[in-house]
Amino acid sequence: MKKLNVLFSALFLSMTAITACQSPSESSAPSAVITRKMELKGIPSASGIERVGNQFYVIGDDSPYLFCLNAQYEIIQKTALLASSALQNGRIPKPVKPDLEAITSLALEGQPYLLVLGSGSTDKRNHAYLVPISSQGAGAPQAISLASLYKSLSTDTAVVGGASLNIEGVAADEEYLYLLHRFSPQGHNAVLIYTMASVSPFLQGRAAAPKPYKVQTWALPDLENIKTGFSGVASALGGKLLFTASAEETPNAVLDGEVYGSMVGWLNVYHTSAPQPSRPSLVSPITEANGTSYKGKIESISVLKNTSERSLTAVAVADSDDGLSELIELEFNW
Repeated sequence: MKKLNVLFSALFLSMTAITACQSPSESSAPSAVITRKMELKGIPSASGIERVGNQFYVIGDDSPYLFCLNAQYEIIQKTALLASSALQNGRIPKPVKPDLEAITSLALEGQPYLLVLGSGSTDKRNHAYLVPISSQGAGAPQAISLASLYKSLSTDTAVVGGASLNIEGVAADEEYLYLLHRFSPQGHNAVLIYTMASVSPFLQGRAAAPKPYKVQTWALPDLENIKTGFSGVASALGGKLLFTASAEETPNAVLDGEVYGSMVGWLNVYHTSAPQPSRPSLVSPITEANGTSYKGKIESISVLKNTSERSLTAVAVADSDDGLSELIELEFNW
């Protein structure tokens, strides 16, 4: 395992990389400070969270269930997305787990749904679930094979470079669906943009898998000299994408490794043009209330409230890779 650098050196290098992503006109450094933390009991390996009204929907990468939480983060509904006879202590073993890593809300023909995606990093992880939702919670899920979509992406070097496909985030607005592919060695971070007009028929089983409207690679700052990779995304504030990323020392898209921290920031995908890779318009490491670095692996984020033009509160989930799940609230100022 890599030796840690001296504290002040690591902080200097991290802040130098992060400052390089900021606009010269910005007068103060951004901050992302945790204001609340709690264990999500009964939810293993939390990997995605989506706020819909006063309810929160949570998935786990090795769980067969979609969990619905109330405003107090209490489980009020548990919906089976898939059948699994391989559960061990409530978790699906790693070799056969669906690796559900991304969740978003979207509308299809005027009806609200949740879209849940597997990562695509192995053949066992090539499925999605389309779940109708209402104020009463989640309805019956519909399974969707992503094999054809993910096969084309996994062989496209513009998407994966020389690494494996690893979809870690999804978000939607009225016009576009965004997939976030996570960096691993020999690869890069990428945002894949699909028009809703092209992807909606595919999700409804009426058309073949579409090609991305746009593929954009992104260069994120390091944390403690470790490369960072996308881990989650939410659509917010005028079409900009609020994203999370984490630094994990791992050789590929499947194995887990030591985590060095997480960050949050903005991607402005609409106004990004060549040359690639692009850089985030703004990014900040996530810290504890006492100012120390948060060492958890943030997996997903959802906006709670826009508190001003340059601040918001958000809820996120983290996974320790041993099955424990953590929910955090944070205040992001920029």
